[in-house]
Amino acid sequence: MGRLIKNHWGRLIILTAAAYQVASAIEAFIWPKVFWDFISRNLDAAVAPIPVLQILNLIMGLVGLAWEWPLKPLAGSIPHRSIEIRLIVYPLSALLAALLYQGTDPAIYYLIGIGVYFWAYSEGEMSPPTGIQPKVEVELTLEPMDDVPVNKITSFNGRLQQFMHNGTTHSSPSASSTISQPTNSEHKPQISKRETETIISSPRRKKATSRTASPATTTQRTTRSQSIMTTPSPVSTKRKRIRTPKIPSTPPLASPTESLLRDTIPPNLILLLVGVNPGIMTGITGHAYAHPSNLFWKLLYSSGITSIRHIPADTYKLPALYSVGNTNIVERPTRDASMLSRAEMDAGVPVLEAKIAAQRPEVVCLVGKSIWEAVWRVRHGRGIRKEEFRYGWQAETENMGRCDGWGGAPVFVATTTSGLAAGMKPAEKEAVWAELGSWVVRRRAEREQSSVVVKDEVAVKDEVVVKDEV
Repeated sequence: MGRLIKNHWGRLIILTAAAYQVASAIEAFIWPKVFWDFISRNLDAAVAPIPVLQILNLIMGLVGLAWEWPLKPLAGSIPHRSIEIRLIVYPLSALLAALLYQGTDPAIYYLIGIGVYFWAYSEGEMSPPTGIQPKVEVELTLEPMDDVPVNKITSFNGRLQQFMHNGTTHSSPSASSTISQPTNSEHKPQISKRETETIISSPRRKKATSRTASPATTTQRTTRSQSIMTTPSPVSTKRKRIRTPKIPSTPPLASPTESLLRDTIPPNLILLLVGVNPGIMTGITGHAYAHPSNLFWKLLYSSGITSIRHIPADTYKLPALYSVGNTNIVERPTRDASMLSRAEMDAGVPVLEAKIAAQRPEVVCLVGKSIWEAVWRVRHGRGIRKEEFRYGWQAETENMGRCDGWGGAPVFVATTTSGLAAGMKPAEKEAVWAELGSWVVRRRAEREQSSVVVKDEVAVKDEVVVKDEV
């Protein structure tokens, strides 16, 4: 790469993108969320337990950091200098980052960095003519502070280079030096100064030594930034690279062995909500659907089931306020529902049926497709077919909690509220929940009206009794 300020811009942008990509991959291990779960094809639940996307993003981010920093083995190598390899690797990194929910920023930075690199490359180095086989000896007259790039177009017209310290000793205007390159041919063609500059700025830069006999001898060499510099021959300086200490990432929350969440299933409920299992935050706090990304409380409010948007801490107030209870098919808390086995889900079905039979809620709502799939497997001995599944009200023959003297509670299958599930659009989820909410609002109004009638009847009876006594 030429010594253009645009190259430095591109390098800093790519380093930023790589650092963001590493951070987003680490965060994705804690809260895995992708726009499309194409690995397991489970579009209505969390991502697969094997974090393939997270691992690939972590690898590509580390590759970008090592490449652009660069690590010592990569410095000056062909991959490190190649724009073609960058045009292949960095768009791939951008694609992998874009697949992660947390990776939008690094994806955009990668694309911007590639654009800046390509911009710099369009103004960059020139290759030497193929017909010239140098051993070339040309005398060049150097002037003080004339250390500018030899590209066709220089940044800020070359003035920026005059303010860069390079530890040079200025020779007199008449001082001259000779640049020579080895060749197998004895022929020494005479070329112009313009052609010499082209050779110096080629990718195959060589160090040139002075062959003059004066005491003020200086060595001419072409640097990696494509400029001719005058430096004292016996002295070489090394720049020390200072690296900032790495900040350790925050470890993920450990899964609690027991959940603090308790069932709220008093008798005479209008609606019993059944979740899959408690998440980590729910298990620790004891509040249902406690993670901020979960849409449960938002959907309860938008559907009309609750009159205000409650917070997770109001979990145990729902039965008294709205005749709405809560339980789960599996009690063991996990990071996401995909960590539960089919055996665990199936084992929770008879326990759930017993809870429903004991308390007899009017309606049971299964919050998530996977719960209904487990119920179907236990009842029918096979998985539910695609054409057999539908959200909303199920057939009366599928009522849950049947027992002597009671036909069971009707079942409504709602969408999952997990923030990890991206299989349905928010509007589609709200439409399913709105159907349930309209029924709950209507049934609650009927109950309130009937309770008013009962109170009026009691008041009339009391009044009649008082008159009779009088």
